[in-house]
Amino acid sequence: MPISNFSELEILKIAKGIEEAGYDFYKKASEKFDDEDVKKMFEYLAAEEMEHKNTFQNLYDRVAEKLEKQEEAQSLYDEPTTEYLKAISETAIFNTNGLTSNKVENIHSVKDALIIGLQAEKDSILFYEAIVKNTKFEMTKLVLERLIKEEVKHLHKFKRLIDGLEK
Repeated sequence: MPISNFSELEILKIAKGIEEAGYDFYKKASEKFDDEDVKKMFEYLAAEEMEHKNTFQNLYDRVAEKLEKQEEAQSLYDEPTTEYLKAISETAIFNTNGLTSNKVENIHSVKDALIIGLQAEKDSILFYEAIVKNTKFEMTKLVLERLIKEEVKHLHKFKRLIDGLEK
């Protein structure tokens, strides 16, 4: 489905929810391990997700203000496209419908947590790339491009850590 018309505000709300779910996951993952380095790594990742959540909230507020002034809010809404994007976010590892917290129960090793984190970062990148190509606001595009770069760094870090555990 081409993503050409969507509610910018709804997408920012979904993105904020994804980051919030990521924060919850990493915070709970940090509590599962006694090793201080592992705890610190997951706490750092949780803090990154919280920063991203706050970024999306600030962006949401700015876009809402701009839309209010321009009275364009309705013209950017397309229900099928918004539902499609919601479905992507709800089936991702860091999802907006609460399933992420159940994943913590499946963590029995650092590798388990890293694999879940790796998949979640990939899901986030794919979601944000779909949005950045179609956003109507330059400020949203710039923020998403920056966050994609950060998520790619996390992806590479997870891959290196997983590879290090396998040696």
